[in-house]
Amino acid sequence: MQSAFILRISSQILSAITGGTAVFCLYYSGQVPNSNAAWLLFAEALKWGGIATAIVYCQDRYLR
Repeated sequence: MQSAFILRISSQILSAITGGTAVFCLYYSGQVPNSNAAWLLFAEALKWGGIATAIVYCQDRYLR
C-alpha cells in the first residue's frame, strides 16, 4: 500500500519536472534568434513532452 503511494507521488513529481522542461524548451525555442537552436529546442520540447505524456498515461492506467 505504501509502495503504491510512493510510486504515485514520485511519478507525479517526475511528470511535473519533465513537463516543465518541455514548456521551458518550447518557450525558449521562440525566443532564440538562431534557427538551428530553435529547432533543437523544439525537438527537445517534443521529447520531454512525450516523456511527460507517457508518464501520465501509465500513471492513469496503472496507478489508480
